[in-house]
Amino acid sequence: MIAIFKRDFKSLFTNVIGWVFVSVLCAFFGLFFLVYNLVSGYPYLSYPISSICTVVIIVTPILCMRIFTEERKNRTDQLIFTSPVSPMKIVFGKFLAVAATFTIACVFIGLSPIVLEVYGASALGQNYTTLFGFYIFGLACIAIALFISTLTKSQIISVILSFVVLFLGYIMDSIMGMIFTEETLLSKILGCLCLSQPLQSFLNGIFDLKALIYYVLVIVLFLFFTYCVIQKRRWTLSKQVLSRILSRGAAIVISIVIAIAANVGISYIPDNYMQFDATATGVYTISDQGKEFLKSYDKEATIYVLASESSCDENLKKTLDQFGSYKNITVEYINMEENPTFASQYTSQNLSQNSLIVVSGKNYKAISYDDIYEYSMDQSSYSYNVTGYDGEGLIISALEKVVNSDNNILICTLTGHDEQQLGEGITSGLTKGNYDLQSLNFLESESVPEKCRILIINAPSTDLSKDDVAKIQSYADAGGNIIFNIANVNSNARAVVSINDMPNYKGLLESYGFTVKNGVVCEETSGYYYRQNYALLPEVLESDVSTEIAGKQSVLLYSATAVDYTESEGTTITPLLKTSDDAFIKANLDGSQGSSTEKTDNDESGSFYLGLEETRSNGSTIILYGCQYLFNDDMDSYVYGHNSKLFTNTITALADDGNNDVSSVIIPSKSLKTESIMVTGAALIIYGVLWGLLIPLACLIAGIVIWAIRRKK
Repeated sequence: MIAIFKRDFKSLFTNVIGWVFVSVLCAFFGLFFLVYNLVSGYPYLSYPISSICTVVIIVTPILCMRIFTEERKNRTDQLIFTSPVSPMKIVFGKFLAVAATFTIACVFIGLSPIVLEVYGASALGQNYTTLFGFYIFGLACIAIALFISTLTKSQIISVILSFVVLFLGYIMDSIMGMIFTEETLLSKILGCLCLSQPLQSFLNGIFDLKALIYYVLVIVLFLFFTYCVIQKRRWTLSKQVLSRILSRGAAIVISIVIAIAANVGISYIPDNYMQFDATATGVYTISDQGKEFLKSYDKEATIYVLASESSCDENLKKTLDQFGSYKNITVEYINMEENPTFASQYTSQNLSQNSLIVVSGKNYKAISYDDIYEYSMDQSSYSYNVTGYDGEGLIISALEKVVNSDNNILICTLTGHDEQQLGEGITSGLTKGNYDLQSLNFLESESVPEKCRILIINAPSTDLSKDDVAKIQSYADAGGNIIFNIANVNSNARAVVSINDMPNYKGLLESYGFTVKNGVVCEETSGYYYRQNYALLPEVLESDVSTEIAGKQSVLLYSATAVDYTESEGTTITPLLKTSDDAFIKANLDGSQGSSTEKTDNDESGSFYLGLEETRSNGSTIILYGCQYLFNDDMDSYVYGHNSKLFTNTITALADDGNNDVSSVIIPSKSLKTESIMVTGAALIIYGVLWGLLIPLACLIAGIVIWAIRRKK
């Protein structure tokens, strides 16, 4: 077999055909890579890989046409057939020779994810999953083309037949979609003819064992067909009896039946056992918080899906399959054509297809399909694009709601002192967590409500009264939890706000051991700020509020204030956010006014805290952040929701009173927005020319030179 492999592999590259194959694949990939990834900034390989699949269908028959057809035409195949090498080894050796040629092209393509990673793609797993899917798809095409090359002496006929078969297999998914509106056993059987459909999982960043098994079965099946054709010809040469031919024909039929049965059987295995999420954002996977919640969920609940299983939204179905794998969660699909009034027994809402109703006992909560996806306006095209998927978060919110329908946690936000408003995107997580959010004005209330679990004082720009301070202290002394924030700029007048101008607020913070430094914190260390050196990306320290964001410089604080502490008996201080050692403070600086932020000898420098947590012996927890814009939607959008993640983590930590009356799990929506990477002009030229011109041209020149030298000999 090794001798066959070496002979055919050498033959492909002593002729020009192997070089042409590699150069064509690299050239087309280089073109699409340049357009989609380097110029447009798309961080994933799915577009260029999907685009060159049609190229594979065209060039693979050309690569395989000589493997058996040429030898049959020149009758050199009889030398191989009469050799001591078994037919299966002959087939496998030739397949490996062609596969090795395809592998060379894939190795060149496989360097591209590293380039994207250098420019901020952060999607190595997803890109190499896509590349692996493309690789096994190509191997399946090679196996089919090799089989067809054994059926004829004409290379042209071999190329045409191979292309027709591969093209039909590639578009079969579209043909099936026009014939079948619902998934049936017949559609699953005919679906085995679809070459492209299994590839979609890999293109979407899912490592799909079903797709892998499908392509392996295709490769094995067509190599077996090739073996049978060669074996038949060996029998013909040696005048074997007809009964052997018939038995081999029966083996072919049986192998086809087994392959189809295996694919159909595998299709019934739930996706959560066969598919592994390799996407950069974990779109198709339940988060660690969600898994912990579901493991501890001890109530029986049913999720009714207002759609048949075959017509259910693909992303939603993947999520529901994972929920259904937990023992107390049941997922039932309701065909609305057969049962159009099902939803009316629970809600008067006009729920659309793919909406959900979560039921536990007499309690229920409806989830509209319109809320499962998030949309944003594209200003360039004036159209709405899908930017987020919130299936997991909304389902967990509903599961919490039906168990604790009358036990929502109350959160109060203080007003009346020109406080900074919480962003709508930030507070949407509170609704998802089944919290009650209320405004609190001490001119209308004598005290903080007894049921209030958390009081938020978000960056007041005018001072609190002594009476306000007394009410807040009384609330904390009774075990209440407080989130403080510091303002540097008056939101109305845009004037600098000094903590020294608010003695009552300053005294309140000092009563809990906190001190606030006057001025705006700036950074000198690259990676700790975003564009301007007062737009900080501090280190998120390990704590109960840093779940999934600890250690990352991914929380954005604009025009922030440094805070410090003095730990006293009965209190424990935990730092939450910290600058680098090269930070410094510009006193009385309003960054938005363009004041100089260059470091001078008079500026205090060092490492500063921007967030602190104090746990008191009476059970109260006080958290202080030093940025009025921390929980602002604009700031949150710059860091892909990490600020809102910090906010929900903070709320979740403070809401947990240890009595397990609620689970307080808030799962943020998962971004489907593609964040463009920024590639330099030099990189565009270097990598675009490398893949699109230099590699293909080098392969082509090498092939021509080798072919010309061989011709002279």
